[in-house]
Amino acid sequence: MVERFLNWLSLKLHDKRSIDGLLIVYIGDEKINKVAAALKLISDFDPVRYKRMRHDLNRIWVLTIAGWVARYRQATSTCELDERFVLNEGTTPERIASTIVHEATHARLGRCGIGYKEELRARVEQVCIRREMAFAKKLPRGADIGQRAEVKLNTLSNLSDAAMAERYYEGKRKALLYLGGPRWLNDRVISLHRWLHLRRLKRQDTARSRDPRN
Repeated sequence: MVERFLNWLSLKLHDKRSIDGLLIVYIGDEKINKVAAALKLISDFDPVRYKRMRHDLNRIWVLTIAGWVARYRQATSTCELDERFVLNEGTTPERIASTIVHEATHARLGRCGIGYKEELRARVEQVCIRREMAFAKKLPRGADIGQRAEVKLNTLSNLSDAAMAERYYEGKRKALLYLGGPRWLNDRVISLHRWLHLRRLKRQDTARSRDPRN
């Protein structure tokens, strides 16, 4: 409930612009310009994918996220882009476009009933990365994007629940530092999150052990 309220408040405080019916949420002209340029690349060079993406996504939100340069929020059909990634001088519109294609593929798979459970995670990521590679081949300057995607496909990191949780916590620490939080407070916040996560897992294990169907 608290997280839902904070998301609502953050949405109200951000700037918003609609591009072909797709809501872009951001703060700062540089962010919207780079995202708009990325969307134009998808529209110009892969119009079929662009049309499908506009159906699968409700909005693209540029904000600070933990652990990843982007992620897909199924509850709100949102592609979230980390603002540090978007604003980085080395991040081209092509890279942003490829990342949006990746997250939009998550959206498409979700609509087909394919989730992101641990046992499916590697296969899902492979599908999304292959979509990036296919998109890169259509871009005039897509060679670098295709190479990055191919390396990512061949070197998939550990995608277990435990590894994903640790990646999130480390990313959360960096995000809090980026936002100006004092290190001592950040460490305590991360410790609390990790403790709550482990407690939740323990309750789930206890519930499963008591389930007569197991």
